[in-house]
Amino acid sequence: MPIMYTDNDREERLRHQAIEHDQSVLTPERLLHGRVRDLLATVSLFRAGELATLLGLEAFFEAESSELSAGEQQLVGLGHALSSSPKTLFLSEPFLFLDHVRRKRLMGLLEEIERRFGCQIHCSMTIQSDLSLTSESAETTGRFLNQIENVQHRYPLQTRYALVTGKLSFHQGERIAIVGANGSGKSTLLRLALGVERPLYGKVRRAGEMHYVPAHPMLAPLDDRSGGFAVQKKRLLDDINWSKDSYYFDEPTAGLDDRARMDFVASWKKNPTNLIVMATHDPVLIRAAQRIIYLVHGEVAFDGPTKHFLQESRLFV
Repeated sequence: MPIMYTDNDREERLRHQAIEHDQSVLTPERLLHGRVRDLLATVSLFRAGELATLLGLEAFFEAESSELSAGEQQLVGLGHALSSSPKTLFLSEPFLFLDHVRRKRLMGLLEEIERRFGCQIHCSMTIQSDLSLTSESAETTGRFLNQIENVQHRYPLQTRYALVTGKLSFHQGERIAIVGANGSGKSTLLRLALGVERPLYGKVRRAGEMHYVPAHPMLAPLDDRSGGFAVQKKRLLDDINWSKDSYYFDEPTAGLDDRARMDFVASWKKNPTNLIVMATHDPVLIRAAQRIIYLVHGEVAFDGPTKHFLQESRLFV
């Protein structure tokens, strides 16, 4: 049975246990680079194949890890750690970027991993409550800030398009949650909207000043790097001065406690003229948003008011 640490000093307790076992802690900040196949095959291709099957990574076996979503990268990191058959494994926030369905499945999978690999797993986890929030209705009357039109985009050596859209327009004052399973195209949509990547086909038009907060604090400019993942993440959000026209967030509340999650929602509610676009799995942010864009394998399956999305959904209610 995995040993779970959920109290306030969970990271310190996990780190202390890892030191006692002369091991390091697998943290969300640890980004691996290379082909998924190679990262899983540190011992053998045979072991890599079994790990890919166990963790649901078969479809990404030949992909570069940099092309994967943050949640998929976490699974690759877990597989890489397991590939050497460790006797103990220390995981800090292992489900941080996973969608809520895959998170529940992996929670149940940890015990099976222990049994199959003969490995004792120690985990630290932030408990996030299902806080009650409702969205506020909004008219799309603000000025145009971003438009994505007839975009088709895929990554090098990939046959499947990561994103295919018709016309998506973002306006001043909108609060938009981009929702979907890991690998559905949420981060790709953000990067195209920001101009970090150029679409293979189609057009993206932008207006006004933009600010971006990535899923990983280590990918953002921070003067103070003290503290762990959650501390740095909250520091990124607290440092926003809300002077820009639009704000784009990738998993902004991942790893944050309930108070920090509510503080984040309160901060953008105090600034009603900003465009807020969030790629998120957090039900609090989904319910607080005014508009939902739901992606399925890179295609827009829903684009409309949050109220209508929640009426239709069987997973996000």
